[in-house]
Amino acid sequence: MTEVSLTRLNNVASHKLIGGGVRNVNVSLQYYDRQLAASLPNFAYFHIYGLQRHLGDLKAGMSSEDSSLKPSYEVPKWITADLLDVGEDMISSWENVYCEDPDNPDRDPPGYIGYRNVLRDAHREYKALFEAQEEMRSSGRFLSSIVTAMPKMPFTTSLRISDRPNRIQEKDAYFLDRDYYASMRALMLAPHTWSDAAVLYTRPDFDPPGELLHKLPVAIHEAGTVLRQITIQCSTPWSYETLRMSLSERSSLVASVQSLDAFSLLVDGINGRNGWILPINEGAPGLVFDLLSSFMSTSSLSKLTIAFPEFGLRPSCLFEVLNRTPDAQPRTVRLKGAAFYLRELQKYLDHFDLPCELILEVPDLIVGSWVDLAECLHNHPMVSTVILSSWGGDLENPEKRTQWISDEEKRLNDYLQKRTHVNPFINNEA
Repeated sequence: MTEVSLTRLNNVASHKLIGGGVRNVNVSLQYYDRQLAASLPNFAYFHIYGLQRHLGDLKAGMSSEDSSLKPSYEVPKWITADLLDVGEDMISSWENVYCEDPDNPDRDPPGYIGYRNVLRDAHREYKALFEAQEEMRSSGRFLSSIVTAMPKMPFTTSLRISDRPNRIQEKDAYFLDRDYYASMRALMLAPHTWSDAAVLYTRPDFDPPGELLHKLPVAIHEAGTVLRQITIQCSTPWSYETLRMSLSERSSLVASVQSLDAFSLLVDGINGRNGWILPINEGAPGLVFDLLSSFMSTSSLSKLTIAFPEFGLRPSCLFEVLNRTPDAQPRTVRLKGAAFYLRELQKYLDHFDLPCELILEVPDLIVGSWVDLAECLHNHPMVSTVILSSWGGDLENPEKRTQWISDEEKRLNDYLQKRTHVNPFINNEA
């Protein structure tokens, strides 16, 4: 949600040759935080914490190749103990900003005032970016700019909505570049993902623009663009309330997706973190599944992918939603993190009267036996199933759960794919 990104989109859309080659548009819903923009001490505290964490990762990576704390990226060779000392000096200098202690050239060690000025300059720019963001959101210009641009790109039929970080944020690397002032400034001016709100403050002063998850497809459809593919890939929002739709908004969303061929809701997080764990007491499941069922309310859907974090769903709630959308009979269904009762799965499979490929990734069978599950999937005349998981029913004792070895997973899938007629669970019981 930046002025630069909207300008780039408009330039691409206005160029007949380049715009004609665009097939998909990625809308990033990262944001700038109100409290960080409003308060230099808050901004200083956030980066004191961030740099401390980064230095700890670098030290772990330099001291041991096997450390669990080492960064996921390769630590540059030019990062030395002396550079880490510079980082510690930066933190010490910023602590004065956090405490609102004014500069004192007679007291401050060499370089401290310069380090603080880097922080102050970045904060001024961050504040300007936040103000521009708020203007774009309140005026509707962010939404209208995207809606206006897409019809100019006649072959654009795919929309991706995400809050995924860029390269700088992914590595959280204040010292990513040899010219570390450049990477430090880039990181300080980078927007945040939705899940960042949960670690910024106890009560962050920002509502992730979740309403755009349903408003964008509707506005794009009303402007004349037919969407064939939609992917939503956002980390957990601070509040799911922004996903709430009125009856008219829901009807508009359903109307806008009647030509949809593929839909993906990828909310399992990054590396197992920041996925959508739905708190039941806040009504989150109802809001999320109302949104999901709206996107699935079309008979044109041929590919459906839903990914939640493992144990992120209460038992059977996903299949409750799937069973409420009988018109959707995709040719490919991929479900990750689904916890279910066997009877709910059987009810869903009964909808299919045309061939379908079903992929169950880390499924969690709550009620029912793995013997019956395997037989149900093997015997279905229209559904071809693959299970991708590192654990499940014990082949020796299917009532117990265990860690699978690759050979056990293969034996199960050979049975599900009808390459053998020997149920591995029954065979081991005999």
